[in-house]
Amino acid sequence: MEPKDWIERWAEDRIGFHRTDPQSWLVEHLPRLAPHGHECIFLPLCGKSVDMEWLERRGHSVIGVDVAEKGLRAFLAEQRRSFAEHEAPPFRVFATGRIELWCGDFFDVEPARFGTFPAIFDRAALIAMERDRRPAYAKRLIELLQPRGRLLLIGLEYDEKRMAGPPFTVARTEVERLFGRACWIETLGAKSVIDEEPRFRERGLDALTEYALLLTRRA
Repeated sequence: MEPKDWIERWAEDRIGFHRTDPQSWLVEHLPRLAPHGHECIFLPLCGKSVDMEWLERRGHSVIGVDVAEKGLRAFLAEQRRSFAEHEAPPFRVFATGRIELWCGDFFDVEPARFGTFPAIFDRAALIAMERDRRPAYAKRLIELLQPRGRLLLIGLEYDEKRMAGPPFTVARTEVERLFGRACWIETLGAKSVIDEEPRFRERGLDALTEYALLLTRRA
């Protein structure tokens, strides 16, 4: 989606993607994503994800980026966090504990200026991108990942003839095309989640697979 579409969804509280519990694949595979236990973990399109607070409690610093200021302020309010606010153009930054929330466009996170990360968690960012934007998104993620750095990517597969995204179906073969030259890709697991997601049945699906991949950037 375009930034304006994302801001609009937040403004209208169309945030069915939000979850109140830490993402289960992250909980299971955090030691693989961040084996040292103190890495700085980058979350694109973070919204008000509770994963950020969960990661902080486990010793990690966190940088979350989202263009929708409403989502970032909701995180601060719901987690009852005090914070300091400052400008780091083109971003407005909300700093709280070991978490920094950058309000702005993900594509403005330029590695030459902001550096690279040892770990990235993509819970629902790639699947929020329309097909023509995914190559640019994948390219920037790779650029932001340190050599030997790791990316935990959560994706969805479904019959796109039965439902129009977002979230969009992204086949694992497409992930291979987008990331395979730069990263080693390991499948951590896949499972049917249609029974856990009744809203997708209402939108026409009768099958929905969620998968988790661990990508490691080649040196």
